[in-house]
Amino acid sequence: MEHMNKSLATASSQAEGVCANYAVDRLTNVPREVANHILAFLCFKDLIRLGAVSKMGRVFSPSAPSLKFSAQRANRQKQYNLLNSIDRYMIHRGDDKIKHFCVDWRFSAGVSEEGFRMMSWILIAVRCNVEVLELRLFVPELNKLEPDGTVLELPSCVYCCESLRSLSIDTQTILKAPSGTCSNNLQYLKLTHVRTDDDFGKWISRSCIKELLLFEVKVGSFTVDSPSLESFIFDYKHYNRPCHLSISGEKLTTIRIEWGFYNTISDTTRSLNVFAPNLKYLKWIGSLLNYQNLGKFLCLEKAQIFLKHKGDDYDFENAYEVLRSLCSVKILLREVLVHAQLDEVTYLSMHIMSLSDDLVPAMISLLKGMPNLSTLYLKSYPSLQMDKPKACGFKSKYWKSQ
Repeated sequence: MEHMNKSLATASSQAEGVCANYAVDRLTNVPREVANHILAFLCFKDLIRLGAVSKMGRVFSPSAPSLKFSAQRANRQKQYNLLNSIDRYMIHRGDDKIKHFCVDWRFSAGVSEEGFRMMSWILIAVRCNVEVLELRLFVPELNKLEPDGTVLELPSCVYCCESLRSLSIDTQTILKAPSGTCSNNLQYLKLTHVRTDDDFGKWISRSCIKELLLFEVKVGSFTVDSPSLESFIFDYKHYNRPCHLSISGEKLTTIRIEWGFYNTISDTTRSLNVFAPNLKYLKWIGSLLNYQNLGKFLCLEKAQIFLKHKGDDYDFENAYEVLRSLCSVKILLREVLVHAQLDEVTYLSMHIMSLSDDLVPAMISLLKGMPNLSTLYLKSYPSLQMDKPKACGFKSKYWKSQ
């Protein structure tokens, strides 16, 4: 019996050794490309743990092509320890290429101290030929000396990084544009919640950016004249500063603008200038501005226009300026109703609050300017806060006569 137990123990230990050796062999024989793909799914903490428990992990971890550093709602000591860990990792990383570098950070105390160390990480990422750079930085109000007073200055080498293809910045601070001229291969730029000035637009105009996305960017005026820009998205709400937007580019094929004015100041002036002769898709949600010049769209295939007005101050001449730019569009979804000749429109969708007597003549006028219209789609959005509208005085006889 004792001999049998020893035999079983020996067999068990040999099996465990075979399994262990097999596991080591499997990890050792993994190609670097496969290992890098696996490491791309690990957060920084798991990446460090892997290096601590695996010999091959210590070999592969420093060359991980995708890095994400995140600190959300951590106490000061934990965040300080994390900062030190990231510092050590980045210093010993070497020059292995970084494809995706992301920092999702909530500052716990001094922005200057944490920001300085963060900028050193970005410098190393640029040295490692980073392709995608994402910065989501939250600065608590209690750490600000004054509202919107914190300034984020990226290392100048970021704007001149030839390997960088995509840059996303989401932070409630002032973003400074580079002072000098520099060339880059940046194709995608997304700015969210930042505060900047028109100098940033000038830098964008000098770049080769193809896609530009601006979400809640606080700016007095913004001008972009880019020979490479193909897609432009502008989302700007709940902000009362005067704003003048000018976008120009012969390669522009897509423009989406959502420019809502909620809690607006009555004497605020806003203007929109667009030069995009080859535009194919236009979506504009918001309100009629004091001044808008859309130019002529020679290749426009689809337009979605949802423009509201305040009370009785509807400016039909202003709305006509918008319609005049859409004469060649094929599909039109709109809320602006004035007389215009739209010969190419075959599909029309109108979203209205209610079919009231003052709206019907304008609709008739619009439809008369569309001789090739084949599909008409009407949709009403009656407000729950308004009294039930009166019945329309225009009966079927009137519609038939028109």
